[in-house]
Amino acid sequence: MSSGISFSSTDTPPPLPIHRFTVDDYHRLGELGLLTPDDRVELLEGWIVKKMNRRPVHGFVVRWMNDWLQSNIRGGFLVQCQLPITTQRSEPEPDLAVIRGAHSDFRDRHPSGTDCRLLIEVADTALTKDRARATIYASAGVEEYWIINLIDRQLERMTEPVDTAYNNCLIYSIDDEVEIRIGEHTIRLQISQILAT
Repeated sequence: MSSGISFSSTDTPPPLPIHRFTVDDYHRLGELGLLTPDDRVELLEGWIVKKMNRRPVHGFVVRWMNDWLQSNIRGGFLVQCQLPITTQRSEPEPDLAVIRGAHSDFRDRHPSGTDCRLLIEVADTALTKDRARATIYASAGVEEYWIINLIDRQLERMTEPVDTAYNNCLIYSIDDEVEIRIGEHTIRLQISQILAT
């Protein structure tokens, strides 16, 4: 799947004075008050990237999916909404994440990629950016990544991470049902529940 945008750690930088940040650098900027929640940024492969504006439909789908996951996820997993996960060179804040573990496991750290059973991004104005995130998530060992693509009215499901890519990508249309096993339980989602107008 071509994204047209890349967060590869080997990208050629622009011909300008720039600085690529580590995750620790990024944390220090927050501790020093140089970055605040009002800045609406995240760290992606060493670059501090501005978050896109969101339309009301984005909020609708995020809230609906959060409720659906909270209602269906069983013991041993947590659901978090628009909170950080930490990888080697990034600290993205996916719209939704299903995390292995208990609340006490994350008192002193954010979840890592390998803690994540499923990450979900809802794409309404930043589809290219959300597709590019697949490289970050696969590299970090995130088991499964969904893009709820509001532009094309489909769900893009990526599984089987190997190195910097997912080996398997399936597209679900509005009339389809997606099934996922989380722990000992299988849950099913009718795509029309989130994409019907």
